[in-house]
Amino acid sequence: MSKESVTIGLDIGSQNVKILGVLRDNNSDMYRVQFFEEMPTLGFIKGRIKDDKILTRRIIELLNKVEEKYNTRIPSAIINISGSRLELFNNKASVSVGGANGKVSEVDKERVFEDVKTVVLGNNKKVLKVFPKEWILDGEKDISDPFGLRGIRLELEASILTCFSSDKELLETVLNNSGVDVEDIVPTPFADATALLDDTQKELGVSVINIGFGTTSMIVYEDGKIIDLAIFPVGSSHITNDIAIGLQTEIDIAEKIKLEYGLTESSNKKIEINLKTFLNDDLENEEDVLVNKNKTKNNEDYLVFTEKDLRKIMAPRITEIFDLIKDRLKKIGKDKNLPAGIILTGGGSNLKGLQDFAKKEFGLPCKIGAVSKFIGFEKKDPAHTTVCGLVLVNDFDDEDKPDENGLWKKVSGFISNFMPN
Repeated sequence: MSKESVTIGLDIGSQNVKILGVLRDNNSDMYRVQFFEEMPTLGFIKGRIKDDKILTRRIIELLNKVEEKYNTRIPSAIINISGSRLELFNNKASVSVGGANGKVSEVDKERVFEDVKTVVLGNNKKVLKVFPKEWILDGEKDISDPFGLRGIRLELEASILTCFSSDKELLETVLNNSGVDVEDIVPTPFADATALLDDTQKELGVSVINIGFGTTSMIVYEDGKIIDLAIFPVGSSHITNDIAIGLQTEIDIAEKIKLEYGLTESSNKKIEINLKTFLNDDLENEEDVLVNKNKTKNNEDYLVFTEKDLRKIMAPRITEIFDLIKDRLKKIGKDKNLPAGIILTGGGSNLKGLQDFAKKEFGLPCKIGAVSKFIGFEKKDPAHTTVCGLVLVNDFDDEDKPDENGLWKKVSGFISNFMPN
């Protein structure tokens, strides 16, 4: 493996925990995958840690697997945070321009940036991220960067993202007990947007919806800025549970039915499943699965239902998930009003027929989003979106902090404040 510094992302999801290490390709904007591994998650449900000791042991198992297989240890990683307790709200702060020359310095920007984070929160909440929305200088708006401009009062409007203190602290504890330093904690929807969106989509107005195993997240952009973010405690596992109950079958069978058939047509075409062979990777004969109604077998080894039956089970749950998102879009005035449409991602977006179903539900263009900047992934799997976004954050995340061009710029900017022109 290369001696260069590898960027590492650790995606802790309700179904799987994934680890990805990449190097930036020197000759392109692509990233070369150095390693990727995943394991089923334990101790983590609906985006929140339920048993930190069990989760720690599972992460250590994953780290040991990477070390043995790729001969590399993991000193630190960028990790994600999810769960329905993430909350985004707006805040505003202002400071007097401090320099004798009357020009805005990096120090001024940092001062107002720190002030905008000063909000009254409950004892159980912490500020996780700050997303600047607009710089204002002496009442003049639409300033992309006030550095070097003359003025008296500098204001910043920003979106503040908070999380439950215990959620953040438990994540840090789990990683530290696993022997890994936390480089950054990134909200899952922001990682998804980093992996999938370009500047044009963010300007026009777009939403990324990640249908995960235990949760569904959304993030909305307009005019290049985040305008909403939310995580709902319902995901693709709930669809699986509905199938298991509706067809009175085992959960593993229900999960494969979901993946194999997806949102079927509303027809009376019968589906017959051999319960003894269905969980095999390859179906021996297509006729063992699809049969007409005259060939139905009354045998306890077979599960028989129609396409209409399956759709009636699955569609209400998917509609419920989309209704939660539509209600949120209505609150911010973006229902059917996102020119760049909806991008579906996450493992749940692999559901057959979901894209067309989403188009009808949202009344917007919809597509399945999977990352394409990585050399080494054999297939573009939407389930990899979050972990890919985590390793990209450092290269693309410049909207949650003031401009930083090195120590000298800060020091020289500070000194220049006291040198009149």
